[in-house]
Amino acid sequence: MGKLTEQDFKRSLTGGKFSPVYLIYGEEKYLVKHYTARLCEKIVGKKPSEFDYVKLSAGANCQDIMDACEQFPLFSEYKCVVVSDYRFEELSDSDAKQLLTFCEDIAPSTVLIFTMPTLSMEAKRSGDKKATKWQKAVTALQKCGTVLELPRRDEIALERQLVSWAEKNGCSLSMLTAAKILSLCGTDMTTLHNEIAKLCAYADGQEITAEMVQLLVIKNTEVRIFALSDAIMANNYQGAYQQLYGLFEQNEKPEVILSVLSSVFVDMYRAKVAAESGQSLDTLANDLKYGRRGFLLKNASARASRYSTDTLRRMLQAILETDIRLKSKPLDARILLETLLARLLLETKKQR
Repeated sequence: MGKLTEQDFKRSLTGGKFSPVYLIYGEEKYLVKHYTARLCEKIVGKKPSEFDYVKLSAGANCQDIMDACEQFPLFSEYKCVVVSDYRFEELSDSDAKQLLTFCEDIAPSTVLIFTMPTLSMEAKRSGDKKATKWQKAVTALQKCGTVLELPRRDEIALERQLVSWAEKNGCSLSMLTAAKILSLCGTDMTTLHNEIAKLCAYADGQEITAEMVQLLVIKNTEVRIFALSDAIMANNYQGAYQQLYGLFEQNEKPEVILSVLSSVFVDMYRAKVAAESGQSLDTLANDLKYGRRGFLLKNASARASRYSTDTLRRMLQAILETDIRLKSKPLDARILLETLLARLLLETKKQR
């Protein structure tokens, strides 16, 4: 019992002994779902009886959970109770105390699992009162059960995972081609799993090549918008408008396009100002809490290197003005974004 790493948790599943209560959460939702499913299968099998396997939603109250846990199993050794996306931080102090005290003395025939397959963890780390309640729940569950936190994996780990998935499907995949998949799809493991399944079906037992990846893999919105920003900074009019029209064809919301595009230019401005003030990108990433996304600043620094701080300021001003118009006036969003693109391209042209 206690807080386990992913590897320790995987080893614990082979032993056949279970904690009375589990908390499985983290930024990587694919892994949260994956390990919750594996744990449930170990406890009650692949096709459990409804008497031995109970699923409760986030709306369940404390009494619902305790009642489910106090029922005895009928066809399995254990009763498995799974509660999804439970908001510990929204419980009253008395309810939180009652539930966490109950978790300390669960019947030996019951395994209670709190899993967070969709609930974001960001709000729970903000340092406010809710975050404190959440942390108290985590600490209490560590003492009486097992806690597994699953953060996002870095790019090397994801590349290895893609190679492993390909091999399990009877195909081969190089690390270089795996990196190409990441560059197009992003780092969401659910998306990556779906894309590798599609590629393996197409490869039919052969090697997955870069040509197959380029042909079949669907580029995510963020990747397309990064490509759009690259075209802008390269003063590539045709490429920039092709990327924008591709986003329109995918029915991407103008607000989303503008939001991601603005974040790209904010990163460039931050990297440029940091360079001028002699501050390292690592320090900047740490100060602004970029975490595992610190690589964005390095990419941004390369994009912004040939442009002045004033130019980047004017580009950010153009984005801000477009954002205000988009949100405050009944104007054609497509025309607004096309106009913004022209303004940004004119700024890059001035410095070339």
